[in-house]
Order: sequence, then C-alpha cells, then structure tokens
Amino acid sequence: MSAPVSSGDVVRGPEAANTNETSGVPDWLRHHRNERVTEYVSAKYDWSGLMADLLHTPEWPSNRPIHEIHVPVGENNTLPPEPPRWTKLMHAFRHAGWKMPALWATAMRPGEEKRSFNALQFCPRYQAFIEQYKAFVLNEIAPTCGDASGVVFQCPPTIRVAMPSRAATIKKHSDSEYDRHQPGEINFWVPVGKVFGNNCLRIESAPNANDFVKVPLTANQYLRFDGYSCAHHTVPNDTGYTRISFDFRVVPQSLYVESQSVNKKNRGKIGDYRAEKTGPTRLREMDAGVKGIRGSKHDELEKSSTIY
Repeated sequence: MSAPVSSGDVVRGPEAANTNETSGVPDWLRHHRNERVTEYVSAKYDWSGLMADLLHTPEWPSNRPIHEIHVPVGENNTLPPEPPRWTKLMHAFRHAGWKMPALWATAMRPGEEKRSFNALQFCPRYQAFIEQYKAFVLNEIAPTCGDASGVVFQCPPTIRVAMPSRAATIKKHSDSEYDRHQPGEINFWVPVGKVFGNNCLRIESAPNANDFVKVPLTANQYLRFDGYSCAHHTVPNDTGYTRISFDFRVVPQSLYVESQSVNKKNRGKIGDYRAEKTGPTRLREMDAGVKGIRGSKHDELEKSSTIY
C-alpha cells in the first residue's frame, strides 16, 4: 500500500518518490524526519509510573522519586548491598562513579546479566511498558512518517538512565557509522519527565554541520531527528537530576531493506536492534507544537524547561 500525496504535513509518500542523489533517500522522507519537537498527551501512557515500577527495588530501605534515584539509599551515604532488580540501573551507578558492592559486581557478570535481561522480558512491569510503547508508536509516530503501509520500528526501545556524572553517556556519532543501519531511518527521543541544561541531547542540523544545539523538552514533548545522517551526543550531566528517557528508530515500511546476512540473527532488525511492524496506518499531520529547535522558539523552550 502506498501513502497518498496530499498537502500540509502529510505532503510526501512513496507515490512522490523523487530521490535526492546526494543522500540516496526520497524527498518525502527528508520532510518527515527533519528535526522537530512535537507535543503530545504523555498522561495517556504514564511513562513516569511505568518507569518507577521498573526501577523499584523492594529490598532497598527506601525508593526515591525516579529523578532522584542517583541519591544513595544505603547506610552512611553508600549504595545498599542488595543490587537493583534491573541491571541497567547498576550500569548507571557505575557510570556515575560509584564503587559496586560485592553482590552488584556479581550480578553484572556477563552470564548473570544476560540471564537477568532474559528474565526481564517476562516481568509484568516490563511487559506493561512495552505494551504502552507499542501503542505510542502506533498512535503517535507511525501516522506521521509519511507511509500509509506503516513503519518498521525498533522494539524494545533503548531505555537510558543518565545520572549526574563527570562523564557523558552518549559519545558524538551518527547511526550510519554502525553496521546494518539504513538510510531510511527516523530517530525519536522521548524523555520521561523534563530534560534541561546539560542533561539534554545535542544534535546537529545537517551532516557535518557541527552546529550542535541542546534540545530541552517537557514531559509532554518528544524529539524527532535524522540520527542516521546527523551527529548527536550528550555532555556530562551536572544538573543534579537523573535524566530518564527512551529512544528508538523507525523505517517507513516501503523503504525498509531486510538484511541479506547469512546469519539469521541479523534479520528483522534495524542495526543491532530487534524490530517489529505496525501494519497499515492512517496518515495525519503532526500535532500542533514547537516545529523547530533553533532560533527564538528554541530559546523559549530552554528558558521554560529549566524551571523545577
């Protein structure tokens, strides 16, 4: 099924597939992945509640709000001896410079970590998050990507916990630098809560432009950008506020190229990420919101996002 050609934000589609000779992608895709902040009703998905359930560790003497999770909860301002249920949280503490207690170090061994991750797939809390994530892609993302046949989307998304730290969590890169990524990708970055100051993602406007801006967001906004072609990165988080976010990639169904690798494990993926399909979708214009991230509108966003 091909996307219709129409006016407004749904202006391109496979039927208008003029290809840009430089980038190798159709012009309509460039329109549907230009950098943009979009507003939506995040309460429909309850990201904060779902993430709080994932990060909760019953054995700890206290569990702080998710954006204060970097504050130690053990005796004498130390980490508690019992490791968190989710290994990603252990990596976040280690990245922030904390020494791992003995049981934490054991839980982070490759074999143990793999078993823990596999067990997570069957955890009701994790399954609830994935169910809402799929609904988010189906309802908010796929209809805005310009292809009525739907999208192939990364599943599960990459969840990130960035505690205050002297080290950045994401080095400068573009996804094209990594194997099995493809030119038709569109990147989306969704914060759980607000992001501001030096816990923002930084992106450039075009390949090699080197005009990086940080992108502050509220809890009701997400970022769309061309992460395949354009570099993006973070800097050390000095805000005293743990940034929690998830990000993912989609490819319009008509542009998705299946891997021809003899290794079947590489098939059905975007890069190294497992992927699923939405099926046909009803195209619509992107909701009203902040269209760009540069200039006066961006400055207003940053000013408003620094308020607690």
